[in-house]
Amino acid sequence: MEHHASRLRQEDAALQQESLRHGDMVFVDVVDTYRNVPSKLLQFYKCFRQSWAVDRIGKWQELEYASPAYPAFACGSGYVVSRDLVQWLASNADKPKAYQGEDVSMGIWMAAVGPQKYQDPGWLCEKECYLDMLSSPQHTAEELHILWDRKRACGDPCGCPWGH
Repeated sequence: MEHHASRLRQEDAALQQESLRHGDMVFVDVVDTYRNVPSKLLQFYKCFRQSWAVDRIGKWQELEYASPAYPAFACGSGYVVSRDLVQWLASNADKPKAYQGEDVSMGIWMAAVGPQKYQDPGWLCEKECYLDMLSSPQHTAEELHILWDRKRACGDPCGCPWGH
């Protein structure tokens, strides 16, 4: 346990240095667990799934959202939110209910204001590979390392002509 705590402190220090160097991170006072990601998003501030069935069992179980399907939501691989929506979220951060995940929660919260959605084909939802993809969330950490190594080696994360 002490070794684990030491590694967490080292990771925290490295993140703080990275933040100071590039100024592109925001730290929020939330215990970093999967179930707390909606709160983390609210304090911080393709990919839309349409008519996605609400899971009642399993890892993404949701028992409190009564509808059989969620409103449209980004699949969690990434999204960009306009300033007016960020301001709306920030000014209402104490009101929205947190659901099973940040992507589903964001979709439910945004259904209240009906923002214009733009889906860029580079943000993938499934385990796929395209030359110009921006994100592919279903890959394991090991697979992501392989994709990144290929991208650095030949510019194509999906495979190099010489077999990388």
